[in-house]
Amino acid sequence: MAQIENAPQFVEKRLMSYQPAWMESLIDIVANCIEPHSELALGYRWRNEDDLWEIWIYPTPAELVGGAADGTVVSPGFSLDVQGVSTSFEELEAVHWRAQSFGPHDQEGENLSFEGVYEGHHVFLLVLSQAPDDEEPGFKVDLTRKKEKP
Repeated sequence: MAQIENAPQFVEKRLMSYQPAWMESLIDIVANCIEPHSELALGYRWRNEDDLWEIWIYPTPAELVGGAADGTVVSPGFSLDVQGVSTSFEELEAVHWRAQSFGPHDQEGENLSFEGVYEGHHVFLLVLSQAPDDEEPGFKVDLTRKKEKP
């Protein structure tokens, strides 16, 4: 997929009035293939151009609360079951891992992309390692709460 110079015009979940049921199904599959390393919330954006559905799924940033790190925004880590996502497609044309960002105007960053057909729709799915720069924290992590002993 070509590099996009300006931020793409995506429809964000919080702004959506319409979302196809098949897309919700695919997002649920990806969410179930993610193993969070800590607390994690997912965000996503999508657009449809010329019958190609581009979907970005990413961990929303977390804001740390309390202690010396108060107010720091971090990106939660996770692992992805690549085979689980791959086998959800009826036809899988390509899977690509991009280990490094292309530069300061790169909106996608590090990601794993899947291109293929899902429930009859041509889909370009990106699982981003971090949220886009304009994404607000999706939740807070209280560093002052006492951890329970097992």
